[in-house]
Amino acid sequence: MQPQDGQAPLALAPAARPPERGHSDFVDENLPRQAVTGIVGVNRSVSLMTKPHAPDSFMDRLAKHLSGLTDGQRLIANRLLAEPAAAFTSADRLAKEVQVSVPTVVRFSQALGYGGYGEMRHALVTEAREKRGKQARFLQTPSGALQTLEEVLRRDIANMELTFHQVDGRALEEVVLALTKARHRVILGRGISCHMAGVLAYLLTQVGLTSVADQSVDFATQISQLSPKDLLVAFSFHPYSRETLDAVAYARERHVPVLGFTDRLEAPLSKLATWVFPLSGENLLYSHSLAGFMLMANTLAVLAASKDAVKTIRRFQEAERISQPLYSTEE
Repeated sequence: MQPQDGQAPLALAPAARPPERGHSDFVDENLPRQAVTGIVGVNRSVSLMTKPHAPDSFMDRLAKHLSGLTDGQRLIANRLLAEPAAAFTSADRLAKEVQVSVPTVVRFSQALGYGGYGEMRHALVTEAREKRGKQARFLQTPSGALQTLEEVLRRDIANMELTFHQVDGRALEEVVLALTKARHRVILGRGISCHMAGVLAYLLTQVGLTSVADQSVDFATQISQLSPKDLLVAFSFHPYSRETLDAVAYARERHVPVLGFTDRLEAPLSKLATWVFPLSGENLLYSHSLAGFMLMANTLAVLAASKDAVKTIRRFQEAERISQPLYSTEE
């Protein structure tokens, strides 16, 4: 039985173009669950629409100050989010691991609103202890149905904002072009990734880019029929299905371009994909939130449709005419 994707709680990172590597580089499935890397600060302003609450978590502070971080400070954020144990180390050791100066580490903590590194370290250690284990995660659910709804809303708005801020505009444009020019579009994923693959295939097909997310045929068989003129889209979240990763490695050996969606830049998929869009997915449940994914999926569909809006509208009208007998006409 293949391991199922989708239990990574969080992710953000920039779309990148990693070099091709053999799949001996990515078989480690024991990577940290609380991983998020490769933050790209984009000078944009999007309101989180959240009510003030005290004290702010590390992720709340990061979302608030993300666009103002320097390159060195982003490296520190990457390290702390990709490796939770780094929160237990000293400022000097963290600086050496990230290859920045100790003052940069201190300024990073102050940029997030902490009094200094010691205060930030204490906050991170406290949060790590509170989040340890599945049971503890559920205990964080607010009391009351409306309060829980509000907390889910707050987290998903934060997930979308974090996903938005890390997207590289040029890479996004390249991906839309690749989607529209590809001869075939095959979308893969296991676990929650399978559902993401199905939704993206539906949205792309709706705008005229026929896409396949077929679970009835093994991934290797699907990849064997692709060429460099096609596009493979792969979803992979912790604990990273080996079948998905092997399929992506096989595709790259065949020089098939790959669009990857994952939870962090250090994730196995990032080592092989042509373009990578990490999706933030912090969740009260023991799974990856779909909010960041839906933001990206809808954006890709809208951008693809806008390439030829007139043709897209005509296609919708024709599809509606043909399918009308299948639906009730009652209001």
